[in-house]
Amino acid sequence: RKGMMDLALGIAVGSSTQIALFVVPFTVVMGWALGEPMDLVFGSMNTAVMILSVLVVLTLVIDGRSNWLKGFMLCTAYVFCAVLYWYMPPPLE
Repeated sequence: RKGMMDLALGIAVGSSTQIALFVVPFTVVMGWALGEPMDLVFGSMNTAVMILSVLVVLTLVIDGRSNWLKGFMLCTAYVFCAVLYWYMPPPLE
Protein backbone atom coordinates (compact mmCIF):
# COMPACT_ATOMS: atom_id res chain seq x y z
CA ARG A 1 0.00 0.00 0.00
CA LYS A 2 1.06 3.55 -0.61
CA GLY A 3 1.10 6.23 2.04
CA MET A 4 2.04 4.04 4.99
CA MET A 5 5.22 5.88 5.87
CA ASP A 6 4.35 6.05 9.58
CA LEU A 7 4.03 2.26 9.74
CA ALA A 8 7.33 1.75 7.96
CA LEU A 9 9.10 4.23 10.23
CA GLY A 10 7.56 2.68 13.31
CA ILE A 11 8.79 -0.75 12.28
CA ALA A 12 12.29 0.47 11.40
CA VAL A 13 12.81 2.56 14.52
CA GLY A 14 11.14 0.02 16.79
CA SER A 15 13.19 -2.88 15.42
CA SER A 16 16.47 -1.02 15.77
CA THR A 17 15.58 -0.04 19.32
CA GLN A 18 14.74 -3.63 20.25
CA ILE A 19 17.99 -4.89 18.73
CA ALA A 20 20.01 -2.27 20.59
CA LEU A 21 18.30 -3.08 23.87
CA PHE A 22 19.11 -6.77 23.40
CA VAL A 23 22.58 -6.69 21.81
CA VAL A 24 24.34 -4.34 24.24
CA PRO A 25 23.44 -6.26 27.43
CA PHE A 26 24.05 -9.57 25.60
CA THR A 27 27.60 -8.54 24.67
CA VAL A 28 28.30 -7.56 28.28
CA VAL A 29 27.05 -10.92 29.58
CA MET A 30 29.03 -12.78 26.90
CA GLY A 31 32.11 -10.74 27.83
CA TRP A 32 31.74 -11.87 31.44
CA ALA A 33 31.30 -15.49 30.33
CA LEU A 34 34.39 -15.35 28.08
CA GLY A 35 36.52 -13.42 30.56
CA GLU A 36 36.82 -10.36 28.30
CA PRO A 37 36.49 -6.87 29.82
CA MET A 38 33.20 -5.73 28.27
CA ASP A 39 31.51 -2.87 30.06
CA LEU A 40 29.04 -0.12 29.26
CA VAL A 41 31.58 2.69 29.45
CA PHE A 42 31.52 4.31 26.02
CA GLY A 43 33.95 7.01 24.98
CA SER A 44 32.91 10.61 24.55
CA MET A 45 33.13 10.41 20.76
CA ASN A 46 31.00 7.26 20.59
CA THR A 47 28.41 8.93 22.79
CA ALA A 48 28.47 12.10 20.68
CA VAL A 49 28.04 10.11 17.44
CA MET A 50 25.13 8.18 18.96
CA ILE A 51 23.41 11.38 20.10
CA LEU A 52 24.02 12.97 16.68
CA SER A 53 22.55 9.91 14.96
CA VAL A 54 19.46 9.93 17.15
CA LEU A 55 18.90 13.64 16.59
CA VAL A 56 19.33 13.37 12.81
CA VAL A 57 16.90 10.47 12.58
CA LEU A 58 14.43 12.21 14.89
CA THR A 59 14.42 15.40 12.84
CA LEU A 60 13.99 13.45 9.62
CA VAL A 61 11.17 11.14 10.68
CA ILE A 62 9.18 13.53 12.88
CA ASP A 63 6.80 14.59 10.10
CA GLY A 64 6.42 11.18 8.42
CA ARG A 65 7.34 12.40 4.93
CA SER A 66 10.46 11.91 2.88
CA ASN A 67 12.20 13.60 -0.03
CA TRP A 68 15.60 13.58 -1.68
CA LEU A 69 17.06 16.15 0.71
CA LYS A 70 16.32 14.00 3.75
CA GLY A 71 17.94 11.02 2.07
CA PHE A 72 20.95 13.15 1.23
CA MET A 73 21.17 14.29 4.86
CA LEU A 74 21.17 10.67 6.05
CA CYS A 75 23.88 9.71 3.56
CA THR A 76 25.94 12.75 4.57
CA ALA A 77 25.63 11.88 8.25
CA TYR A 78 26.71 8.31 7.45
CA VAL A 79 29.77 9.49 5.50
CA PHE A 80 30.61 11.98 8.28
CA CYS A 81 30.57 9.20 10.89
CA ALA A 82 32.62 6.88 8.66
CA VAL A 83 35.30 9.54 8.05
CA LEU A 84 35.31 10.45 11.74
CA TYR A 85 35.97 6.85 12.78
CA TRP A 86 38.49 6.30 9.98
CA TYR A 87 40.70 9.16 11.20
CA MET A 88 40.15 8.55 14.90
CA PRO A 89 43.46 7.99 16.70
CA PRO A 90 43.93 4.59 18.37
CA PRO A 91 43.01 4.40 22.06
CA LEU A 92 45.78 4.82 24.60
CA GLU A 93 46.35 1.82 26.81
